[in-house]
Amino acid sequence: MNREEARLELDATTLRPQDASPEARAQAESDPELAAWLEQRTAFDESVADAFQNLPVTPGLRESILSAAYASPKKSTRWVTPTLIAAAACLAFGWTLLWPGNSAMAAWESESLAAVAKVEYGVMKLDERAATLEAVKKHLTLAECPCPSALPPALADLRTFGCKRVQIDGHAATIICFELQNGKEAHLVVLDNTNLGDCPAADAPCFKSAKHWRYASWSHGSHAFILATTADEAALKKLFGLV
Repeated sequence: MNREEARLELDATTLRPQDASPEARAQAESDPELAAWLEQRTAFDESVADAFQNLPVTPGLRESILSAAYASPKKSTRWVTPTLIAAAACLAFGWTLLWPGNSAMAAWESESLAAVAKVEYGVMKLDERAATLEAVKKHLTLAECPCPSALPPALADLRTFGCKRVQIDGHAATIICFELQNGKEAHLVVLDNTNLGDCPAADAPCFKSAKHWRYASWSHGSHAFILATTADEAALKKLFGLV
């Protein structure tokens, strides 16, 4: 792999460095110029992700943007405005297609899946990277963030990517990201269940699906949980020892 090939691959994975091949990462480590470029590129992408991570998709946004595309722009900007509108429309429409939540869900479930999707698609960067669940839990405890005390045993054996602090339905919450087989991931959301609407049953996972996501929700002690993945239902249930 040469520098340009490595650069193209690293450019596509700045917010998800675990997706870059070992060859590309090794090239960056041995090439100071490439390493400096990667550092600057990552910083830029993370700043953009920070700006977008709390941006809600308001109802009717796509329709409003497309309607604006037909308005007559000022002469001095007639070549710029349609381009910007088209880009914004693509962004809004694309996120609408990827948005896994819906009005039939409890608010905390919908917001949890939206946050998970932002992490999965690189719109929201992780706060801390760590390869093991124990390392993640240590960080969460020190940061006084929601930290799971009891989980399906299979999760403890999985490699982790790290964690993210978020707000879910007005509650402080944490997302922990796990690596599954075949390049898939599972994302665990944990939050305090005090005054949580439609709190799930204790220690009894309820399996559901939304668009191309499969997820399980349950509660244990003072916490509510969602474990979500784009892998199939069998892979999800396997984490609970049900397959």
